[in-house]
Amino acid sequence: MPHERLQNFVVIDYTAEMVILAILEEEEREIVVGVGQYGIDPETHTAEVALVVRDTDQQKGIGAELLDYLTVLAKREGLLGFTAEVLVENEPMMRLFERSGFAIEKRREAGVYELRMLFT
Repeated sequence: MPHERLQNFVVIDYTAEMVILAILEEEEREIVVGVGQYGIDPETHTAEVALVVRDTDQQKGIGAELLDYLTVLAKREGLLGFTAEVLVENEPMMRLFERSGFAIEKRREAGVYELRMLFT
């Protein structure tokens, strides 16, 4: 990968976005098993949120921990909520958002749920 492109992944402007990692220790090494991030929309005072958890570590609460911590950080920044796009077939992610306690508005279009989730 070119150095310039790699910089987009490792240089974070925390005034506009947040990235956190879920790390487990395996065989005396730290392994990234999940990533949570959001990018702020200054016009709406919300942020688009995204979560990824390694296949072998899904359904273990890692996504919930990432979302909970991102929510704390977003509230500290004065954000009002999150937006997200979730594939219709990604039922575990939809359940995670629905259990989060957010006031959720969803719209389905072309196999994707577009979510607007306001903090309560």
